[in-house]
Amino acid sequence: MIQYKNNFFAIDLFAGCGGLSEGFKQAGFDIIAQVEMDKWACETLKTRHLYYGLKKICKGYLYRIYLQEKLRKENILNKHLDLRESITNKVIQAVLGEDKMNNLLQKIESSAKFHGNTKFHVLLGGPPCQPYSLAGRARDPFRMEKDKRHFLYKHYLEIIEHLQPDIFIYENVPGLFTAKAGSRHIFIKLLRDFSSLNPPYEITPPWKQIYNDPCSYILDSADFFVPQSRKRLILIGYKKSLENKNPEIKDIFSKLQKQVQRNRKKGRFTIDDAIGDLPPLKPGEGNNGWYGPYNCKSELKYYQIEMRRDSLGILNHKARTHMESDLERYKFFIEHHKNGNGAASLNDLIRERPDLIPEHRHLDKFLDRFKVQWWNRPSSTITAHICKDGHYYIHPDIHQCRSFTVREAARCQSFPDNFKFEGPRTEQFKQVGNAVPPILAEVIAASIIRELQKIYCDGRE
Repeated sequence: MIQYKNNFFAIDLFAGCGGLSEGFKQAGFDIIAQVEMDKWACETLKTRHLYYGLKKICKGYLYRIYLQEKLRKENILNKHLDLRESITNKVIQAVLGEDKMNNLLQKIESSAKFHGNTKFHVLLGGPPCQPYSLAGRARDPFRMEKDKRHFLYKHYLEIIEHLQPDIFIYENVPGLFTAKAGSRHIFIKLLRDFSSLNPPYEITPPWKQIYNDPCSYILDSADFFVPQSRKRLILIGYKKSLENKNPEIKDIFSKLQKQVQRNRKKGRFTIDDAIGDLPPLKPGEGNNGWYGPYNCKSELKYYQIEMRRDSLGILNHKARTHMESDLERYKFFIEHHKNGNGAASLNDLIRERPDLIPEHRHLDKFLDRFKVQWWNRPSSTITAHICKDGHYYIHPDIHQCRSFTVREAARCQSFPDNFKFEGPRTEQFKQVGNAVPPILAEVIAASIIRELQKIYCDGRE
C-alpha cells in the first residue's frame, strides 16, 4: 500500500460499492463524500467506512466481530456516535438527474465541512455503462440510443464546475467510443463538453489526440496486476492553471501507459492466483455472509497473501444451485478444454451434444454464453450480468462444477477479503460486477498523488 503524509480529498460520484474509492483510500486519499443511488451499495459503502473508522480509533476488533456475525452494525454505531455521524455525512444516497442538484451539493459541502477539509482535490466518477455496453446494445432493439442515461455525465460536469476540483477521473467502458443517441456520437459530444468547462480543464493527453486515437485511452486491469482482463476508458482531467505550478501534470496518463510496458514484462496474475486458495464448494454450499476462517494451507501466492491481509477469514462465499441441465453443460465445456480441444463455444455444444442445447431465442448472438474461467489465465471481465446467471463464469474445477461465488468474483476484481458486500447475493453480485478494480484505482490514485505533491509540497514527499 502506498502512503503519503499529506491529506488529499476525493469525492466519488456514481460510487457503486466503492471500487474507485477503495483504491484511492488505499493510496492515501481521504474520501469525503460518495454519491450512489442503490440502497445495498450504500450499505456496503457504510460498512467499509466502519472498517476504516474503527481501525483509526484502534478498535478494529469490533469490525472483525461484526464480520463473524456476532455483533450488529447498529450496536457498534450506537456506541460510537462520532463515527455514525461521519459515515452518515460521507455516504449520500441520491439519484443524479432526479434529486435536486442544490441539495446534493449542499450535502457534499456539508460532509467536507464536517471532516475539516478546505478544498476538493479529486472528483471520481463512472456513470452507468449500460447504454454504452456492446452487449447491452446487442440485446436492445433500439441499440440503447433512447436510453436517458447517455447524458448523466452532464451532472458530473455540473458538479465539476461547482466544486472545481484540481483533477477529475472519468471512467467508462470502451463501447462509449461508438455509442450514439439519435444521430449524435456520445463520445464526441462528451469530449467537447469537457473542453468547455469553466474554469478550463485539460484532458491528458489533449482531447484532440483522443479523437484521433481513442484506443490509447483504454487501460486493461490485467496490465496492473489485477487477475482479470477488464478494459476501461479512463479520462484524467486537470485544471489548466495547475500547469504553472507543475508542468509535468500533463503527463499523468502517459506515465500510466509506460507502466503498462514495464508490467507486461513481469507477466499477469491468473485465476489460480485469484481463487486457488479459496475453499472448494459444491453447488448450494457456502454462506452469503461469514463463511469461516482460512484453512491452514501453507503455501500461498503473493496475490492471495495480499487479499488476506488484515482479514480473519472468508466472506460472501456461497455457490449458486444449478439446474441439472446446466451442470451437464458446465461439465461439457470443462472437459472439452481438458481434452486438448481448446475452449468450446455453443456451436461445439450444438454439434457434439445437441441434447444439451439451451432453450434460448437468440443463440446465434451469444455463442460464448457458457465460458470456463481457466486456471492459467486472467478472468474475463466481471460484469453486472453475473447477478442474473453465472454461465459466463464457470469454475475451472470440474469437481466443483458450478459458477463463481461473490467472493471469487471479488477476488478477480481485487477487492480485499475483509471487504464485505451487503445485501442479498444477487445485489452482492451486481455490486462486484459494476465496480472498478481497487488495485487499478490505487495505481491511478498513486500517480495523481505524486503530481499533487509537486504542487502542494514543492516536490518534497
